Amino acid sequence: MRFLLFLFLSLSFTSAFAVTKGQFMGRQMIINIASTQYDGSVDGTPQSLFEVMNRPEQDSFLGKGKALEAPQNVLNFVCARRGENNYQCSIYVHQSAYGRIAPGKAYFEVKGDQAKALFDQFHTNGANFSFRDEANTFAIWATPARFVIQFSDQGV
Repeated sequence: MRFLLFLFLSLSFTSAFAVTKGQFMGRQMIINIASTQYDGSVDGTPQSLFEVMNRPEQDSFLGKGKALEAPQNVLNFVCARRGENNYQCSIYVHQSAYGRIAPGKAYFEVKGDQAKALFDQFHTNGANFSFRDEANTFAIWATPARFVIQFSDQGV
């Protein structure tokens, strides 16, 4: 019993400082990716994601940043520059025909014209686009015909 308690506390402590975090909120999963954490660690993932977005900077709920144009109540995707070398991205995947969510997991997929519209909002080679965070818990795979976002706190 003590071993199980120790194991649970150890896992909770290590995930408390994760740079990419998902929060299950009923009908949506909020995926937050931050540059700096409470323990002082730094992750380049949100800055990289910000830079590959082919979107103009504008005001957002996170501050000056970039946002994907996507149908509301399906996907919200915002990355913001919060200071020098301090970036944050928030991705909301809503439970819908395109999004499946569960505690610790989110999966979003569109095809056809919707995929092309999202694909075009990233700097790509024209054929495909892939992105993975440093923690290996968040990924985007895309072509002009298929666009997928996946998050799992157990790894993707």
